[in-house]
Amino acid sequence: MKVAFYSYPSAFQNPGGGEVQLLKTMEYLAAAGVEVKLFDQWKDRLEDYDILHVFGSVKDCLGLMRTAKNKGVKIALSTIFWSSFKRAVYEGRTPAGKTELFIRHLAKLMAPVLPSGRRRTMMLSDILLPNSEMEAAQLVRLFKVSRDKIKVVPNGIDERFLTATPDEFTGKYGVSDFVLAVGRIEPRKNQLNLIKALKGMGRKLVIIGEAVSDYAWYCDECRKAAENDVRFLGGMKHESGLLASAYAACKVFAVPGWFETPGLAALEAAAAGAGIAVTRYGSTIEYFREDAAYFDPSNIKDIRAAVQAASEISAERKTRLKKRIMEQYLWQNVAKETLRGYELALEGRS
Repeated sequence: MKVAFYSYPSAFQNPGGGEVQLLKTMEYLAAAGVEVKLFDQWKDRLEDYDILHVFGSVKDCLGLMRTAKNKGVKIALSTIFWSSFKRAVYEGRTPAGKTELFIRHLAKLMAPVLPSGRRRTMMLSDILLPNSEMEAAQLVRLFKVSRDKIKVVPNGIDERFLTATPDEFTGKYGVSDFVLAVGRIEPRKNQLNLIKALKGMGRKLVIIGEAVSDYAWYCDECRKAAENDVRFLGGMKHESGLLASAYAACKVFAVPGWFETPGLAALEAAAAGAGIAVTRYGSTIEYFREDAAYFDPSNIKDIRAAVQAASEISAERKTRLKKRIMEQYLWQNVAKETLRGYELALEGRS
């Protein structure tokens, strides 16, 4: 089997969880014996591949997907999608932006067959690979795709996070008993409300991540709101041992985004032993179940209370979550489930 991986052109200009998902899926599929390549539009020919695997249900991918369909190449789509009214209300910067997001979500609810670039990516695909049953339900509800066309493939982590230790991070930065947030600094990740929530709580907040190029203004707002107990460390490469050590060193890992599906960093931090305080929107509850503290990301008091609750999560609950991650959410398992999705597409199930 030969598989070409593809994503929208600007994906790796501001890399995040979706890009890690792409690269790790590629790495572990290759380890399982699948021939995988990042599609090079300048050199590669689609007809040389059995599967075109697209990451992100984004209209920018439509051109290559249409060509693949015309050439008889099967298409797998990792949808990486979530939509809600709350996202519209709180994520848009301007009234016009909020209105646009609100109308888009309303249109999906009222008329799921309404043409859109995102729906066209799903209609062209032979198999859809969402990261959770909750995301799958959204695809059926908001885009009227057949459930038979869907194969849920969870997100995953590297085993190295299970054995991470705090020494490297605490030795370099001299902080302990802190709250950690990792991710691109942008409105969707909602670091500003986390900063506000922890003011006066007596806990240091460490933020690892770079500002998205379009949202420098948001990073500026976060820095202005931050007091002396907030440290911005910039970005760290995903493969960095220092990042794994940061997960192991923190007391609480906070995920304040408007939604997460479920957030790769949260899985990695949980594997390293952190208490998890996470947004309740998206598919987080499907992964973390009763072993995390949940909050409404629009509610400062709720975030604050969840961070406190996460700092008190018992060792038993942390161990239970870690065991579930080992059993279900390692990249080896992701590769196995992805390969099964390819087989279903090739069998013509959809």
